[in-house]
Amino acid sequence: MADETNSEQGPSTPAAEDKENQIQVDPVGQSVLKLLHEAASLAGGTSRYAVDITQKLSDRLGLAESRVAALEEQVANLQVEVEFYREKSKRAEEWLNKISGEIQEQVSKTIN
Repeated sequence: MADETNSEQGPSTPAAEDKENQIQVDPVGQSVLKLLHEAASLAGGTSRYAVDITQKLSDRLGLAESRVAALEEQVANLQVEVEFYREKSKRAEEWLNKISGEIQEQVSKTIN
C-alpha cells in the first residue's frame, strides 16, 4: 500500500525533481533570452539612428564650414574695396578743399 501512495504522488527521486525544475526553468530562461534579444535589437537600432544623425550633422557642419570660408573671403574682398573707396574719398575731399581754397582766394582778390 505504501507503494501505491508513492505512485499516486509521483516519483520523488532527485532525477525527477531535477527534471521538474528544468521544466519550470526553461520557459523563464527562454523569456530572459527573448528579452535580451529584444534589448540587443533596440540597442542596435538606436546605435544606427545615432550614427545616421551623426553623419547628417557632420555633413551639415561641413557645409556650414564651407559657407563660413566663402563669407570670410567675401568679407576680406569687401574690406579691400572699402579701403579703396575710403582712399578715393579722402583724395576727393582733399581736392574739394584745394578747389574751395582757390575759389575763396579768387573771390578775395576780386573783392579787394
